[in-house]
Amino acid sequence: MFVAYFIFGVSGFGSSIIAVPILVLFFPLQIVVPLMVILDLCAAFYLGGKSYQEADKKELTWLFPFTLVGMVIGITLLLNAPQKPLLVLLGVFAAGNGIRVLTRSQSTPIPFISRYWAIPFGVVGGVFTALYATGGAIYASYLSMRLDQATRLRATMALAILVLVFMRLIFMLFSGLILYMPLFMLGLALIPCLIAGLWLGSKAHRNLSMHRMQQAYGLILLFAGSVLLLKQVI
Repeated sequence: MFVAYFIFGVSGFGSSIIAVPILVLFFPLQIVVPLMVILDLCAAFYLGGKSYQEADKKELTWLFPFTLVGMVIGITLLLNAPQKPLLVLLGVFAAGNGIRVLTRSQSTPIPFISRYWAIPFGVVGGVFTALYATGGAIYASYLSMRLDQATRLRATMALAILVLVFMRLIFMLFSGLILYMPLFMLGLALIPCLIAGLWLGSKAHRNLSMHRMQQAYGLILLFAGSVLLLKQVI
């Protein structure tokens, strides 16, 4: 959890896609997803509130209506689909993102895409946000092809995560998944790790090499996804 929120502090996203594949090795997915709502709410409120002025709100107004559609699909799957196929898909998603990050050439320019790509990215991101709490990587992929300034991208991602957490919270309250006292106790136990990681990540944001950060991020994703897949196969 410390590493997950250190990366969140540096980049404005990434906590869930690192933490969830590890947490589901110990807890059911129906516990992990609402747990991440509690933790991400604390982290995103801090970082998203500080970044509000620098964020690109117009990009987010295009994304969020389609995100809502995806979240309805995702919460339906979380409540009704069998857990093993969902965990296999999560493992593939995490490991695939790790490989993508590790193999991406630093010299290759990031393409600029049309705003209408918000439709598929918003829907798919909404599904993964509600189902695994890991939609941040999908939104970051879209926004990195729409925004050309690193500081603006980080601020927009932080604000996006803040809004998405509130949307997830509403869905979790209506579904009853978050109304579970041991869940709150587990969240409280993990908050010191969140605070330490977020504080150090925010301090390191301006000084840490982005290339080194991406390498560490990719390796953690590849490891977490691979371990999760191995557990499901074995």
